[in-house]
Amino acid sequence: MLCTSCQAKLDRGEITTFDIEFSKWMLEKEKEHPNLEDLTLLRATRIESRLILIVKPKGKDLLLAEETLMNELEERFREVMIFEGPAKLRRVIREFIAPAIEVGVNSLYLPDGSKESIVMLRKEDRERIKYSVGELRSIVSAIMNESVLFEFQKDRLKPDLEDEAPDEFEQRMEEMSQRRSRRR
Repeated sequence: MLCTSCQAKLDRGEITTFDIEFSKWMLEKEKEHPNLEDLTLLRATRIESRLILIVKPKGKDLLLAEETLMNELEERFREVMIFEGPAKLRRVIREFIAPAIEVGVNSLYLPDGSKESIVMLRKEDRERIKYSVGELRSIVSAIMNESVLFEFQKDRLKPDLEDEAPDEFEQRMEEMSQRRSRRR
């Protein structure tokens, strides 16, 4: 049973059922690891075989100090990523694309009130970035709890190839322009 505040957060989509289940699991682990009492978990997200934890400041060091717990988490989820929140978009982006840097971050406000960010990267940095555009999108979107698209600068200039996947940014822009024309 959730308190009214947590139930409201769940209803608004600020937290998920996984957040709740993981928090319960962490409370059980607090018996074995008393230092976890000082940990404040803001959000827990699972993306494929990755566990992404967003904790209040100093929580990352607290978790990393608990070696047996970290080993258990890595056994269950393979890769554990810990961020101190509240997460700032540019800081999170830079952590994932280092040593490259982003060219720009633009925000697109959709008619339904949601926000989508588009991160432009330099084409020459493609090999320097450890993650694919798809991985970046899913991980950073999960951390930020909003849609974040990644695109390499020169990708917009290349001609459409038949076997190539459609450009997500172009699709979104087309959808928005169709919505606007239907309203008129």
